[in-house]
Amino acid sequence: MALVVILHNRRFLALWSGNALSLVGTAGIRIAYPLLALALSDSPALAGWIAFAATVPTLILQVPAGLIADTVNRRLLMLAAQAVGLAATVSVLLASALDLAGLTVILIVAAVLEGSAFVVFGIAEVGAVRDVVDEKHRTVAFSFLEAEQPIANLAGRAVGGALFDVSRWAPFLFNAFSYVFCLWTLAAMPKRLFDPRPVPTADPVARFWHRMGQGLVWLWRIPFLRMTTIVTGFTNILFQCVILMVLVVGTRDGRPVWTVGAILAAAGVGGILGSFAAPRLEREFSPRALFLSCMWAWTVMLALIAVSTRTVVLVIAWGGVGAIGTVVAVTLTVARARAVPDSALGRIVSAASVITDGAVPIGAVLGGYLLAVAGPRATAFILLAAMLTAAVACTRLLQPTPLQARVQP
Repeated sequence: MALVVILHNRRFLALWSGNALSLVGTAGIRIAYPLLALALSDSPALAGWIAFAATVPTLILQVPAGLIADTVNRRLLMLAAQAVGLAATVSVLLASALDLAGLTVILIVAAVLEGSAFVVFGIAEVGAVRDVVDEKHRTVAFSFLEAEQPIANLAGRAVGGALFDVSRWAPFLFNAFSYVFCLWTLAAMPKRLFDPRPVPTADPVARFWHRMGQGLVWLWRIPFLRMTTIVTGFTNILFQCVILMVLVVGTRDGRPVWTVGAILAAAGVGGILGSFAAPRLEREFSPRALFLSCMWAWTVMLALIAVSTRTVVLVIAWGGVGAIGTVVAVTLTVARARAVPDSALGRIVSAASVITDGAVPIGAVLGGYLLAVAGPRATAFILLAAMLTAAVACTRLLQPTPLQARVQP
């Protein structure tokens, strides 16, 4: 019944479809940025810095973006974020098409701006869904929202790789179109619908920052969440290195860029399949058993990547990484919800995101230098050894203790 209601909610569908297409464009240029850097200089280190520039806002902007999203009109905030992203991608489009001087600098600045727009829009969208969907239907609405990312990764990486084969500026043209479409869907919505709700208690900004700091303290007090959050951040570093490695191997082997996009898009297919399996697995197994199984499964996937660079093997392995990642995400989200009171959940999730998402830009830079120094093959085995070490450490240190949090909201 809730699904039927959601599918007839025009405001939600407009919000969802606008962002869904925008995410497809974003996923496409997330591989186009480092590919363009490699085309300009054949430098994995530069490609790593470009990827870092696109992802570093996830480390530094999440908390400020949350504060802004709670205090201003969310529709206007999302419009502003999309406008900034559009301006950034158009600048790369024009500079690349016209072969302007200083393209590398333009790439770095545009990547930072697009990454910032992505973070701000994503946080504001969560609140916007609550504005357009009744409370009893929000679970289904947020399920739709969670499905956006694997779908975008699947379509965007494949489209981005194929378009880059056509022209190095083509992915940015498609991304510009996706921004325009999202802006159009947002502009058609009522402005006042997205006004911020009045806060029941007058908390000053300083109190807000204090409460966000409490999230990190509470996360550290819960052994299971502390361990799994740190390890997940570590694995995100490794996987960012793998993404860059696939891009470098694909370009140096002279493969069509669409095959590189297809390999990376496989994670989207895996993520969609994992989203179907995750609820049942979460019911059947304990969080510890499920997380450890995922760690060892990830190790197997990285072993496949290390021993073979054949396209079909990379597609299977990277698809497996995506499926396992979705299961881990669902497992940890449910564990956090069970471990803390509702009033503390937001702070716990934000604190965990700073660690897990903040690891992504670190992996981008580390992967660039690792590939430049050791080469793709040695890098693959180094990443496998690191994942194996993490799996062994988790098996020894992650105790089957109950999830309990002695915290006060």
